[in-house]
Amino acid sequence: MTPDEKSDLDKMRATAMTRQGEVEETEDEMYAEASPKGRFTAKGTTALVEAANRLLPLFGIEEKYDKFGAATTLPPEFVRLLTMFSKAIADAVDAGILPEDAVVDLKVVTDDAGLQGLAGRMNMVAKSPGFKKFLLRKITERGAEEMGEGEYTESPEGEGEVDTDTLFASRMA
Repeated sequence: MTPDEKSDLDKMRATAMTRQGEVEETEDEMYAEASPKGRFTAKGTTALVEAANRLLPLFGIEEKYDKFGAATTLPPEFVRLLTMFSKAIADAVDAGILPEDAVVDLKVVTDDAGLQGLAGRMNMVAKSPGFKKFLLRKITERGAEEMGEGEYTESPEGEGEVDTDTLFASRMA
């Protein structure tokens, strides 16, 4: 590689990183705007974080989300997780796997009672064997589509295996 080509490549990398940062900033602004707004105590936010941490393993995410204290809005990265959960839960409700009252609607949360109600619904969903099977089936289907027919493997139990990145990406879509 010539010095000019290396310089061009370095410039393209810098441009790509700048654009990626801009996209991430825009996403954070979008999630901050979608965040529930109200007076939330540490007790309410902790209940919601604990419920989210019960759902994370179902999405292939082993790392727990850190608790945060009293707030008037939720952190954008946490709202991103809640949005992912909301979409998956809505899909399960549409498929008849979960009852209508399991739906996660962040727009109606304005106080601790709303946070705790949301946490209760999320805890119920986390315990649902039907939801776990539904997620696994959806992830398996998407993983097979993304990886192509030849790369998909079946486990001995007949459930498809998909890596964590594919799993998370599929839920963020």
